Amino acid sequence: MMLPAAALMICLALPQFSQATTVKNEVAAVDEKDVKYTEITVDQLPQAVSDAIAKDFVGFKTDKALKGDDGSFKVKVSKGEDKSVLFYSANGELVKSEKATDKAKAEKPNPEKP
Repeated sequence: MMLPAAALMICLALPQFSQATTVKNEVAAVDEKDVKYTEITVDQLPQAVSDAIAKDFVGFKTDKALKGDDGSFKVKVSKGEDKSVLFYSANGELVKSEKATDKAKAEKPNPEKP
């Protein structure tokens, strides 16, 4: 009586084992190096970066342009009270965008919290 029951349990368990797969979670570690920026004139921005700003940030004024030692560009733009810091690759690809107003709020201590 025990032998047929054990055989039945093994037969029912085998398909579950054959369908099991192993999934590896790969996490890529990105080393962010400190980029040193040097101020440049807006005219010195590559045409691809200027075109990308004109296309994606219509009505914004370019306040400041900086060139990184890794070839990237940091551009500060504004439209009234709306201020942003944009990070571009040399080919005009937007890498990162930060709202300057959000960053200032995050750096300000909250007086209500001890």
